[in-house]
Amino acid sequence: MKRVAVIAASLVVAGVAVRAGARLAQTRGEVDFNRDVRPILNNQCAACHGGVRQQSDLSLLFREDALKPAKSGKVAIVPGDPDGSEMVRRITHPDQHDRMPKGRGPLSANEIAAIKKWIKRGAPWEPHWAYRKPVAAPLPPVSDPSWPKNGLDHFVLARLDRERLSPSPEAACHTLARRMSLDLIGLPPLLDSVESLCAAPTASRYAAFADWLLASPSFGERWAAMWLDLARYADTQGYEKDYSRSIWRFRDWVIGAFNRDMPFDQFTTEQLAGDLLPNATADQLIATAFHRNTMNNDEGGTDDEEHRVASVIDRVNTTWVVWQGTSMACAQCHGHPYDPFRHQDYYRSFAYFNNTADWDQTDEQPVLPQFRPDREARGKALFTTIQRLAAEAESLVATPELVTARRNWEGQVLVPAVAGKFKDTWQNEVLRIVKIPEASRDGEQQAKLAFVFAEGSDDPRLAAIRKRRAEAWKALMSLDPILTPVMQELPPGHRRKTYRLDRGNFLTRAEEVEPGVPASVGPSLGGLEPNRLGLAKWLTHADNPLTARVTVNRFWEQLFGIGLVETSEDFGTQGAPPSDQALLDWLAVRFRDGHRWRIKPLLKEIVLSATYRQSSNTRPELVDRDPQNRLLARGPRFRLTAEQIRDQALFVGGLLSERRLGPSVMPPQPAGLWAQPYNGEQWTAATDENRYRRALYTFWKRTAPYPSALTFDSPTREFCVARRLRTNTPLQALVTLNDPAFVEAATGLAARMAQATELERSLQLGFQLALLRTPDSSTVASLTTLYRQAVDYYRTDRDAGIKLLGRAGGTAEAAALSVVANAILNLDEFLTKE
Repeated sequence: MKRVAVIAASLVVAGVAVRAGARLAQTRGEVDFNRDVRPILNNQCAACHGGVRQQSDLSLLFREDALKPAKSGKVAIVPGDPDGSEMVRRITHPDQHDRMPKGRGPLSANEIAAIKKWIKRGAPWEPHWAYRKPVAAPLPPVSDPSWPKNGLDHFVLARLDRERLSPSPEAACHTLARRMSLDLIGLPPLLDSVESLCAAPTASRYAAFADWLLASPSFGERWAAMWLDLARYADTQGYEKDYSRSIWRFRDWVIGAFNRDMPFDQFTTEQLAGDLLPNATADQLIATAFHRNTMNNDEGGTDDEEHRVASVIDRVNTTWVVWQGTSMACAQCHGHPYDPFRHQDYYRSFAYFNNTADWDQTDEQPVLPQFRPDREARGKALFTTIQRLAAEAESLVATPELVTARRNWEGQVLVPAVAGKFKDTWQNEVLRIVKIPEASRDGEQQAKLAFVFAEGSDDPRLAAIRKRRAEAWKALMSLDPILTPVMQELPPGHRRKTYRLDRGNFLTRAEEVEPGVPASVGPSLGGLEPNRLGLAKWLTHADNPLTARVTVNRFWEQLFGIGLVETSEDFGTQGAPPSDQALLDWLAVRFRDGHRWRIKPLLKEIVLSATYRQSSNTRPELVDRDPQNRLLARGPRFRLTAEQIRDQALFVGGLLSERRLGPSVMPPQPAGLWAQPYNGEQWTAATDENRYRRALYTFWKRTAPYPSALTFDSPTREFCVARRLRTNTPLQALVTLNDPAFVEAATGLAARMAQATELERSLQLGFQLALLRTPDSSTVASLTTLYRQAVDYYRTDRDAGIKLLGRAGGTAEAAALSVVANAILNLDEFLTKE
């Protein structure tokens, strides 16, 4: 009774939380646009009267459009007058041929009543919750003030109080240590460190353990693996040829940024606009490779401008998903079907990325060359020479004599016989440009035409420059540089104009647009620069309602298996609502203002919370009421990622290499997966420690990704993926039983187990090394039975033992221990974080 009384009192004091408020409003007969009306419009009306189609010239996506007269001259919604609103007349019409929605059943009585009440109230069009700036509510009162360990726990327990549920007990120390280690560094802890922590598991020792994990260089590797999905990082260009690309410096930059705990606003700025910062460093330029991860198409007959536009489109879509949790891609061809983004909004975003120097060329220029220390001075001098020669050619082409020659050349280009002499990669774009009157060309078109002319001109001065440039480039390449593709803004005289592309077709330009952001999301740019740097500042501006929310939700998802907003890629009206918006907003404001965009303090706060530290064991009432753990009445339990499963197995097997950073590596994979007819590239399996590097260093080929990673739901990295979906298939068990990495890990674990002299202790040791706890007698008995059966088998078939161990001279006992180790590494408990 006392608990019930406390709960009731806390609800009154808190003023009733969001859900309770909604129930109260419904009880009173009030109507809420977002809760009651918007879902009706989206589900019943938007297909014909939304952002894609506006039948009868009526759109219900924006209020100003919905209040305009339709094609018939009638007004669908007359604020304050439901009886005078054509919408009400049509949704209640007795004739099914005239009744809306067409081709569907009639709206329910409750839906019709909600629309009438809403119009009677004046048809207010409240913003979707995600487009309102987050506000940190005061910590709510809770039934047990001793349970929360920090602020976030207050919100969780208050929610459980409202649901008449209790939190779970704290997880066992060894479970919690493994959970924290896997979450923060992607690897299990050492058995010795767990035993030391669990000898006296105090709050201060848990905090010290978290600090130790956060300071580990493995931290950056674990979190970079998450970010590389968003960055669509790969070591190849994509499409059919899928040539190799040297972009691993970007991956190393991401690892370093996480390890240095770079504030997320700076992390954002350097990736989107590092080249636009004053006196940009090499690291800041490398950071911009985030958007050079777009695919590049070198196939014969492709159109450079088409694929350049495709890259810009990919950059727009990726930016909005990563930082705004918004499916802006819907607005590429038309207005967004459900969210308040117009077709023009898409191309205003497009304009931010439309003036970079890359344009789908084989050499992937612009690149940042980097050299070995003993070659750096020579390499930089050569690169400077190449840039100077390019500038000389540009100046020369602008002289009156060569301007006249270029204009004559343009006339010849239109002759089919001459046009056919162009390189395939330039032909389409040159022919498009020369058909445009010179006065109507933008700066980029003029510069590109001058460049192509200079490349083919027989003027001796230009020929001499080309020869010297080729010699300098050959000399530079002889120094074996690392050429990282980077972003580079076009200079003022070379800039492109941006147009709305009708239906998304790059050949169908509509009106010209300038860089800008949708009015529906946060503040306008104001005095910010109308370029990528201004966009980056806008994304991390205190008034932007989405970035902090989307980011903390992503980290929450990594730790709990599901975000507070489950659809982490879509915070829009069709996405899942937050399971606890008050908690999400509190975390967002704390991350932005309290932690000043720093990730490590955010993660530490979460992993030290009482919410995170709960046991993951479920209870009958939770199975029925909350199977996905949305109420957080227990700790997280879900399967590890592809990278974590492989890394953990190698770590427990004593094989994982501590070598960090550097070019991507090729561990063993099945033969015949690579078939590269263009240049003979081959997968050459490493025979040294590179075969045991962490999974994020594995060479990633887009058309043939590492197979075991794909089996465990890794994306192909052709496009940005904000949320991996976990599957459970028999193929996954076949990988962990038979893949060379897992077999070698098992033999490695068996070797560690063999250090114990007694069989029972050996089996216990293997289990402890893998799962950090002592097995019970039943488990030991099962492992003993498996071991004895395996010994009998390998004594009979010695060749099978040799094949398993990969060497001659191994005993049946050694092979049997490997079988036991393999079984341990395939336990559900080992493949799961719990």
